[in-house]
Amino acid sequence: MKLFINTALTAALLSFGAAPAFAQSADVSPTLLIETGPSDNPEYRRMIFVKYLSGNYVSVNYRAYNRAEFTQVPNTTPNEIISACANGRASSLSEIRAFERAETKRARRGETPEVVRFCIKNVSNWEGGQRSTYLDPIFNGMPHAASLNN
Repeated sequence: MKLFINTALTAALLSFGAAPAFAQSADVSPTLLIETGPSDNPEYRRMIFVKYLSGNYVSVNYRAYNRAEFTQVPNTTPNEIISACANGRASSLSEIRAFERAETKRARRGETPEVVRFCIKNVSNWEGGQRSTYLDPIFNGMPHAASLNN
């Protein structure tokens, strides 16, 4: 399951020519602003935006309704939020895991997802395993592909 997210996201990024955005020489994560919240598609409960930041700008923005399909979309996030991520503190792994627990409870109770943002940056050993550690809790609960909607 962890490999599936990594493979799908990597394939999506490579297909859009974004490899330099996440290929880091010291195996350190790129700066990512990840937003999750209610889906704008009634077939999906939740969606995620993955924004690769370059300074105070979004270099590429993807929307995902499931773990396998990432579509490049225009960025609509206000500049203040982007700047806060680029210049502020990173989200901790404990915050991300707390979101996972809260979202699991929310889904079980049939509640609407809340809009939540994470700022991931300067995470060492990113390609060596930390990417799964940080991204899996955010993507958990989402279908693996369009044919497996939940």
